[in-house]
Amino acid sequence: GHGRRYPRRMSPASTFDRATSLAVAFGFSVSLGVATVAIPLLALEAGYDAPAIGFLVATSAVAQLGTRLGLPWLLGRWPDRTLIAVASTIMLAGFGLLLASTALPVFVGAQLCQGTARAIFWTASQTHAIRGGGRPIQRLIDLNVSGNAGTLVGPALAGSLAVIGLSVSLAAAALGAALAALGSILLQRFPPYDRRLSAGTTGLLRRDGVDVACWANVIGGGWWSMVGSYIPVILVGAGLGPIAIGWLITASEGAGMVALVALRSIRGASIRRALRLAAAIVVAALIGIALAPASLAVYAVLLLAGGAAGGAVTTLAPALVSLAAGEQEQGDALALSGTFRAAALLGAPASVGLLLSALSLPGAMIVLAASLGGSGLIVGRKGRRSISGG
Repeated sequence: GHGRRYPRRMSPASTFDRATSLAVAFGFSVSLGVATVAIPLLALEAGYDAPAIGFLVATSAVAQLGTRLGLPWLLGRWPDRTLIAVASTIMLAGFGLLLASTALPVFVGAQLCQGTARAIFWTASQTHAIRGGGRPIQRLIDLNVSGNAGTLVGPALAGSLAVIGLSVSLAAAALGAALAALGSILLQRFPPYDRRLSAGTTGLLRRDGVDVACWANVIGGGWWSMVGSYIPVILVGAGLGPIAIGWLITASEGAGMVALVALRSIRGASIRRALRLAAAIVVAALIGIALAPASLAVYAVLLLAGGAAGGAVTTLAPALVSLAAGEQEQGDALALSGTFRAAALLGAPASVGLLLSALSLPGAMIVLAASLGGSGLIVGRKGRRSISGG
């Protein structure tokens, strides 16, 4: 394939860089995890109703998608460590706004900050990881495990601090973003990508493996968007209480982390098959949750399976595109696959919302899952040359 050979030995400088980038990802993710709990609670406290909160969440998703479309240009102009610092600072600014005021324009501004920061941070962190020596799949897995650890710690931290006051939770989130911004200064400086050496979006999409990765990323994005929106609604309808639902969703995210650690030594040649399998499991889990009898044990099995597979997709998709891309194309490739994920995070809940005018919630979720899964029967069947390495 196009993937370059990576040195197996890591210098002290790159070992330090790796540890620093993981710490930065953890700080940023704690900040994100706090936000997922604190921002809806703050909106409720400020008197906004459920549709208004839904609008605010969508605002963040729109900002994320819009920013991802501009990422190839950004990665071609600035070093990834600069973009990581900028993203962390934007995140910090969003929390600063909310600490100052909860007026609707301020809330919208804070959500735009969060969506923009997420898009820039994760793609720049991924490009930084795969350029830092060692096997790219291991670097990406370590980055995601560190990020997942932060998003697991964040909600618990937010809930504990909210007892004192939501402003304390927001201050903790701001601190995480500030530490990420400071840490990014210590990262190695890799030059911006030379975009003249890239095949561009359409060229990359025709590259073997990239189409599969982008399709799988849509399914991964669809899964996590359902976990954050309609799956809890189904669980409430089945008679589960908030504590049980909270634990199920945390366990689902935890299963994603376990899957990542298990995949750490996967060989480049196996990534594509593993990615297809993980995407198929996600589709099956979504359909299963929609059809399942109201049983805590059944929901637990489905959420663990879907979470493990969703976690695998989150890392295997960028690994596959980075292996398919040339050295100067990796920024474009990672930005491209991330754009598909962001589109699903926005489009999947919106599609289910539209389908609810004609179908029940389980019916709407089945239609969504079947349409996502069905498209995979067509994608990537050209099978020109296998991708190896990494």
